[in-house]
Amino acid sequence: MHFIIKRLWQWIKSLPGKPGGRKIWFPSSAGDYFVRMRGAQHYKREVGPPPPVLIWAFYSGFTSFIAIAVLGIIQRYGAAIKDHHLPFAIAPTGASAVLIFGVPSSPLAQPRNVIIGHMISALIGTFMHELFKHASNSFLWMPGALAVGISIGLMGLTNCYHPPAGATAFIAGYSLPDIQSVGWWFPLYPVLPIVIIMVCIGIILNNFSHVYPVYWFTPVHLSHPIANIPSAPTRSTEAKSTEIEDEEEKPHSEISPSTPNTSSSSSSSEYDNVQEKVIEQTTNDGDAERAWMQVRISELEKELNTLRQKYEKKTHYSGQ
Repeated sequence: MHFIIKRLWQWIKSLPGKPGGRKIWFPSSAGDYFVRMRGAQHYKREVGPPPPVLIWAFYSGFTSFIAIAVLGIIQRYGAAIKDHHLPFAIAPTGASAVLIFGVPSSPLAQPRNVIIGHMISALIGTFMHELFKHASNSFLWMPGALAVGISIGLMGLTNCYHPPAGATAFIAGYSLPDIQSVGWWFPLYPVLPIVIIMVCIGIILNNFSHVYPVYWFTPVHLSHPIANIPSAPTRSTEAKSTEIEDEEEKPHSEISPSTPNTSSSSSSSEYDNVQEKVIEQTTNDGDAERAWMQVRISELEKELNTLRQKYEKKTHYSGQ
């Protein structure tokens, strides 16, 4: 089994990304699909416009249904689970499904954050419960509060924030009835199998519509945009887009060279091209996954400012 998994992983790593070509949000081939599993930094192709909102809403709901259904089937028909009345599907799983299948491009939904975040919280919550297990009733409020607080701090130190993991720390710290029979095994069962199953289902299903995961271990800044989550335009988004367009149109209306200049006109065309890129990136992005696009937009804005300064200097000299 180990040999098969190793060979499969080597084959996936050997698959080339496909630069250029028509930009689409679904994989164009089996190789394209498997390359997405390696992470967005290995995927050389820019993913085109996201699917319509209605299609994405249906797809994310359907994929999350499949993930939770798999956990429910294991809970219902697993022989060892049934015989020993062990818990399997826990409440934080539903919250994790929202991130993994609803916003798969979010840093909070990446495998590293999901797995490490839940494991940290389960360990801290179990430790706090055991620490206060024999304390007086006056301190029964302490373990859950400490578990959540310490877990959030450790997730911050490891850069593995995953909000649903806070609920894992909460139920472990207070040792709710569903997990009392598990005790110290809670991090290894049911938390670890659950998060691995959720991430695996996310990798299998999300890559039909997105590049998931964006990264496996180390957060990366991408040099090319990946698929965004579609969202209906809001008033604030439209207002921001209008403001950006107004600001970028000012240099053309205020600066008018008195004499034509070849280098000035070429600089102006470069300025126009970069300006169009900035506006296109910002308006098409909407408010879905804006944090991921902000890196690329800031780079284009720096380039735009540089060209603007060159353009102003050349028009100033040509006017003299």
